[in-house]
Amino acid sequence: MDVRAIGQLIAARRKALGLSQAELAERLHVTDKAVSRWETGRGMPAVDSLEQLAEALGLSVSELLSGRVLTAEELPKKAGEQIVESLRREWRMAWRGVLAAALAIALACGVYFGYFYFRSVPEEDLVGLEQLAADYLGKPRRGFTVDFQYEDLRIVETERRGDYLAALCTDGAGHWAMCVYDREELFPDRWRSGGGKPQLSAGKLGSWNFGDPQEAVIIFCGGDLPAEAAYYTFQNSGVTYTCPIEEGRVLDVFLLPDTADISSYPEHLLDENGDVLPMERFSESAAVPAD
Repeated sequence: MDVRAIGQLIAARRKALGLSQAELAERLHVTDKAVSRWETGRGMPAVDSLEQLAEALGLSVSELLSGRVLTAEELPKKAGEQIVESLRREWRMAWRGVLAAALAIALACGVYFGYFYFRSVPEEDLVGLEQLAADYLGKPRRGFTVDFQYEDLRIVETERRGDYLAALCTDGAGHWAMCVYDREELFPDRWRSGGGKPQLSAGKLGSWNFGDPQEAVIIFCGGDLPAEAAYYTFQNSGVTYTCPIEEGRVLDVFLLPDTADISSYPEHLLDENGDVLPMERFSESAAVPAD
């Protein structure tokens, strides 16, 4: 569509009919400035004005949009071409809308899946697990003072049971901590931090308990335990559990079926003969809980 040619045709036909711009404008119920913009190619008549303008100038709409007077043979062809072009424009606009919608959906999906992907790491990515633990456990907690140096956090042991992964951590300065990771729902091979103990006193046994809709989860942890501690024992739902202590460290994850009882008391450290060691010396009864 040649806007300049259309303007020249409007001006030529107006003058041939002996009309001024103001007189043509009055017939069309527009301003003479609008007519002037059409004739100089700086604007186009509105779609709902095309038929009225063409009639006033003694033209067909096809001739008006072609920018020239058409022969009788050209008129049907030109009308068909303009219909086809109109359909093409509508088709292009429709596809642009479809593509824009598809792009918006793809972007939203990318953001959604990206959020879950990048907040988690695979189990074998020890550095990634350490970063998640430092970020999660190192969050400020009102009313608690923690000596653990989270910028120096490193994992010394991991333990996985079902959908839970636990890591025993140290800062190398005599402080210990434990982080719990949950399996990422959208990416089952990846893990995200979800709990734990921001600090464990060296030489004392700590535990972290919670229940989910199907099972009780109990995690025992501790580092630099005394040499005389060979085992630890606890009770849950009337059952007594006794577990070995190796290299002065403990990290055990238990998934128990009775969610009505997620306690792990009483807890005891035992020597190699099975005798109970004094609880007040070796129990992490005042450990700081994680959110």
